[in-house]
Amino acid sequence: MRLNISIMLPLAALFFFSSSALAQKYTAPFPRNGVGKALENDYFVIWDVTFESGKSSGMHQLPLDQVYVFLTEGPVKFTRPDGTWNIEQEKLGAVIYQSKGTVEAEEGAGDQPVRAMIVQLKNAVPPKRAIVPGIPDKLPREGTVKLFETGRVIIWDYTWKTGMKTPLHLHYHIDAAVYLVGGKTIITTDHPPSTNNWKVGQIVEGTEPLKAPHQEAQLEGEPRAISITLK
Repeated sequence: MRLNISIMLPLAALFFFSSSALAQKYTAPFPRNGVGKALENDYFVIWDVTFESGKSSGMHQLPLDQVYVFLTEGPVKFTRPDGTWNIEQEKLGAVIYQSKGTVEAEEGAGDQPVRAMIVQLKNAVPPKRAIVPGIPDKLPREGTVKLFETGRVIIWDYTWKTGMKTPLHLHYHIDAAVYLVGGKTIITTDHPPSTNNWKVGQIVEGTEPLKAPHQEAQLEGEPRAISITLK
């Protein structure tokens, strides 16, 4: 069968441009106005996001898997491309995992803005660190709850309870921790001991291995953090 090239070429061009238009229909979620980049390394990009009522992020498509960690309470509206939507009442420490390719728009849905850290997971493969017999990993430990686990990450919620002291440990996994509640901890194996003063929204990147095991203890308040730990 002969094909009429004079007809097929315009049709092919139309198909190409239509496909291109569909492929470019959605923008990336970041960067955008009102959002600050809090941290970037080989494994994570972390954004400080505030959801305000009536201010939509615009429909976007996720280029990477990502994890929301909510720092304040309040309702957030998620809208899908077909126009359907739902409102989630977020709480302090609430965590959402979304897969690469998800398409949605977001906005606050209450009287007060809602703040979250959004952790994008880059595609870098984390290294496998040698396990030292008798020396445990940083997590889990006393005061720790595993929220959930995927093929890529484990999400831990941990609190420094009053009087708590960690066992001697190493960091075998790469992680990013977001602090929800401030306070002070002390590293007791340093000479002299060193103090960490944690703030709400502070991020700790655990990308470098420790040279030697160490211990930490609660000093003031009961600091609480969410750890996104790469497997």
